[in-house]
Amino acid sequence: MKKTILLLLLLTSLTAFAHEDTYKAIEKSNVHIKIQVGYESSLELRIVESYAEIINDFIRKIDSTEKVFIQFSEDYCYSNDDLFFLAYGEFKNFIPDGFPWGYKYDMNYINTQKGINIIIKEKYFKLKTLLQLLEYGLNNKDFVIEKENVSKGKRGRYVHRVINGQNWMKYELYNEPESPCTIDSIFQNDLSSLAKKYLSQKVNFNDPPKVLTQKNVELFLQNDSIIFVDAMGTEILKLSTINSISYENTTDCLFILNSNHSFYFFNQKLKSNQKRYDFTFELRCIDRLTITYLVEDSKYKLRKGGSTIIVIDEKGNEINADWVYFDETNGVTRKE
Repeated sequence: MKKTILLLLLLTSLTAFAHEDTYKAIEKSNVHIKIQVGYESSLELRIVESYAEIINDFIRKIDSTEKVFIQFSEDYCYSNDDLFFLAYGEFKNFIPDGFPWGYKYDMNYINTQKGINIIIKEKYFKLKTLLQLLEYGLNNKDFVIEKENVSKGKRGRYVHRVINGQNWMKYELYNEPESPCTIDSIFQNDLSSLAKKYLSQKVNFNDPPKVLTQKNVELFLQNDSIIFVDAMGTEILKLSTINSISYENTTDCLFILNSNHSFYFFNQKLKSNQKRYDFTFELRCIDRLTITYLVEDSKYKLRKGGSTIIVIDEKGNEINADWVYFDETNGVTRKE
């Protein structure tokens, strides 16, 4: 059974920009994936969709009788509030209060099934992380259930924390964050041969940006990388993360943002030196990137829309840092 439900958008006006939370459900035989992203155009949404079949097959390979509920929330505001949650129980007990907030959403799988529950909140979806959580949860179900019944029946959960730059997976009793039941992060373990096999599978990128298909550029996912391939089948770029793709129609060029503060450049012949360029600013929740080609100077002006950033230069002067110039010869500059 394959079921996909696209929900209505929730529009919220923030300053001069519109922000929209988009929710989508992907349901297959053994998994229901609930996705929340900041914008309908989010490439993270497409990445999760692309991996859905692999995720379902991976679960069935370990235990074809088990059901899994996965919730992924994109950290589109770059708050770095990463969260990884692993538990076992009825799915209806692990959804946010009030969900689905009045929108049409088929809750049958969630209301009637139980099994492994995984919640992930990150800037970028990573298949490796999910496969490790799935494999641990499915192979250690009894241990996870036992930990949920510790300390006089109080329920708890596994929560990923970043402590001094290190990843840790803690078992925390609800309302008791100092619970002594603690384990090292499963992310530090070597990847199993099964997980490696599924991670290395090459899959088509679901619903790629039209600006790429119009240029006969294909996107693939493999080993948690996004691979750009031209019409001749030649790999022209490989990224570990992708934020968005901006097209400049005057020069027919592409800016491939791999984060909220850096990009790669494709000229009109789809040539790239594969060099990463950094802005002097960061794009946040409501910020948009405006690209203007200055014909007389043969360079681009890249500007962040939203709140103005003021920084102090080497002479102690305040300067507006929410824009940069760019050209292929000089890269990113601030020169007038």
